[in-house]
Amino acid sequence: MEKSNSQYQQVRAAFRQPSVSLYAAFRESLRIIIPYEWRRRTVSLARSRLGLKSLYLWAYDRITTKRSPYREKLRRGDFYEAVTLLPHLPESEVEAILNRPVEKARTTKPDVICFSIVDWSFRFQRPQQLMAQFAANGHRVFYLSTTKFCGVYSKAKFQAEQLRENLFEVQIAARAQPDLYGKVIEEKDLEIALDSLDSLRREFNINEAISYVMIPSWGRVALRTGREWGWRVIYDCMDEWENFPGIKTPLLEMETKLVERCDLLVVTAQRLYDKWLPYQRPMVLARNAADYDFYQQRLKQNNLLDDLSHPIIGYYGAIADWFDVDLLADVAVRRPNYNFVLLGGVFDTDVSRLRKLPNVKLLGQQPYETMPQYLYNFDVCVIPFKINPITEATDPVKLYEYLSGGKPVVSVNLPELALYRDHIYIAGNAADFADKIDKAISEDNPNLTEQRKQIARQHTWESRYRQIESRLVQASRRASIIIVTYNNLSLNKLCLESLFRNTDYPDYEVIVVDNKSSDGTPGYLTELNGKYGNLKIILNETNFGFAKANNQGIRQSSGDYIVLLNNDTIVPRGWLSRLLKHLDDPKVGLAGPVTNFVGNEAKLQVNYRTWAEMEEFAQDQTWNNHGRIADIHMLAMFCVAMRREVFEEVGELDEQFGIGMFEDDDYSIRVKQKGYRVICAADAFVHHFGQAAFGKLIRTGHYDRLFDENRAKFERKWNVTWKPHKNAELKFEEHGYDSSSATDF
Repeated sequence: MEKSNSQYQQVRAAFRQPSVSLYAAFRESLRIIIPYEWRRRTVSLARSRLGLKSLYLWAYDRITTKRSPYREKLRRGDFYEAVTLLPHLPESEVEAILNRPVEKARTTKPDVICFSIVDWSFRFQRPQQLMAQFAANGHRVFYLSTTKFCGVYSKAKFQAEQLRENLFEVQIAARAQPDLYGKVIEEKDLEIALDSLDSLRREFNINEAISYVMIPSWGRVALRTGREWGWRVIYDCMDEWENFPGIKTPLLEMETKLVERCDLLVVTAQRLYDKWLPYQRPMVLARNAADYDFYQQRLKQNNLLDDLSHPIIGYYGAIADWFDVDLLADVAVRRPNYNFVLLGGVFDTDVSRLRKLPNVKLLGQQPYETMPQYLYNFDVCVIPFKINPITEATDPVKLYEYLSGGKPVVSVNLPELALYRDHIYIAGNAADFADKIDKAISEDNPNLTEQRKQIARQHTWESRYRQIESRLVQASRRASIIIVTYNNLSLNKLCLESLFRNTDYPDYEVIVVDNKSSDGTPGYLTELNGKYGNLKIILNETNFGFAKANNQGIRQSSGDYIVLLNNDTIVPRGWLSRLLKHLDDPKVGLAGPVTNFVGNEAKLQVNYRTWAEMEEFAQDQTWNNHGRIADIHMLAMFCVAMRREVFEEVGELDEQFGIGMFEDDDYSIRVKQKGYRVICAADAFVHHFGQAAFGKLIRTGHYDRLFDENRAKFERKWNVTWKPHKNAELKFEEHGYDSSSATDF
């Protein structure tokens, strides 16, 4: 009802404008009433005989589909979402904002779409462990199921089930369950997968994302998300696939393409690092690890193996082609008084010899939660692998989990375990393996247990996540966000809160330049500075004005991108990534968003009242206009973005304009003079309170004098007569620039 009333008022206002013709008012009314996508479909219908069916199907779906159930999952339900933004910020809420303690916001990080190799419910190992860490550290993780899919003709193009905070298991659409070990997803199946992922990103407002690939069969899908949507592609090479059972040639060819084109290559072993080093890609060696705290909390006395006598020799993990059945059987025969307990599924491997031995117990796959309990009962743990090209590039997860319990470990001579040979027992043949087990059982030095636990504490999944995230940040281009403050503490707090909670770009710094505020802003900034490692503050002893203060901040910045942001703005999720995406076009010199308050064509009619409603409005606005831009006469500097090389070519803001006004008109002209486009992005929105810095000047009457003075300076500089900006409708079009020079995958 509120939206309908707002539209009615907007239509009335359109017809009441004295200088506008009835025809123009009618067109404006249609633009207000009819959503953009309806208008676009109508144009398509006029151009194509096939348009009628397309329009019918889309309209039917819109009418019969209820509001997305996933929208609620985007809300935080906190104090800030209830703040009133329009028509103005109430005094009662200003006081509440000022009284709130200075706290670190729950920051937003890039979303992760995990193209996994196993389902979440499968044996808990590297894919689930890493994704659990991404989720625990603030990333939303969308973990694609490998066995469950939506039908191609089902109404929903995907299904998402929340498994824990920030983590969703997602079923995308497919004609049939893909063979992830034998076939690359391509052609029609590729398009179906991308269509599902497109729906996913729109419903969940996924703007900045990582395509995290764990097997090359997903390679074409992931690389297309990078090329078309700007998602960063990480390829986690966890095995030597060239010799892996069931892996076919197309996957090996796709793996090479993934390595060549990914944004970050993650490898689990030194052998894999050496293999891919000649490709000169951003790469990080992130070995396997253990959840040390998980094991310590559950490593307690239990009765799981009470029916067995000690010593108990334990193993858990897959029993597959790389497991040396004969080696373990020979060891078990040599030590009939030892009980050997094997936990794990058996995959295409003949274990009949082991089953015949009375002192070998194959207990099958057990829940991950029980692994610490079984480990408690083990006297010695073993890694009885064959030595072959697969295991030579293997860094066993189980090693770190064994060490979490402080248990002695006997292993074959795997190259990747050379780092730990002073802390584990390395064995050769069966006789040597049995002798090393004897030595491990005979240990009488309690310090060895603690030393092994110390190794495990150094190799946790959280530390592996930190390695990967740090390398991803290094591989990204930094953005420097400059904010100038002068009093208005309540707005400063709202602006910076929104900035840190809604900026999901992986590498950015914030530089706040304060022009001698006297309302507590310097103290607030100083306290906030202690909470964020990417925040710098400059506290001026005098008011240098808008242009000079921004120049100060830019000189202190280190980013490849420079963003000037007013302190009376609130940014929604995805704002920065969307602006920077348009700067991939080398012809674009300056980019800015649409907004609710500005004196030119970038202004939109809005229907929200609160912060939460603004974010929902922004989501609809940006996705309905995804990729659309328009050339604009000038960009107001409440929010503008540029590449550093453009800034260095154009130069600093002109400081003759003092406190402010007309420096943005001036800069837009200068950018255009260098041959660049100045564009407004319809798919980026920023809320702007407007005139916060000039409020006192307006009340005292000094605003008009300053406006006239700076207008005269502008006119003298450019030898023109300044004309007031118009709030006319821009001609937005698809930004057709393709930042990738690669051919189709």
